[in-house]
Amino acid sequence: MPSAEAGAIGELERSAVIDALSRLPPRQREALVLRYYGDLSEAEIANAMGISRGAVKSHTARGMTALRNVLEQFS
Repeated sequence: MPSAEAGAIGELERSAVIDALSRLPPRQREALVLRYYGDLSEAEIANAMGISRGAVKSHTARGMTALRNVLEQFS
């Protein structure tokens, strides 16, 4: 069973990620949420978003870079 401290830290980390996601452009946020929270494949994301797989890769890569930059500002 995780300690209360570990649980609190995990919750803070999740909150920081959710806040950082809210700061991303909508298409980047959508691609990341579908990929990492929805666990969809690139093809499924492309279909859901109505874009090409290449565009999914681009939105995901740019979104991860932007997310990393936002999270580094919180640290």
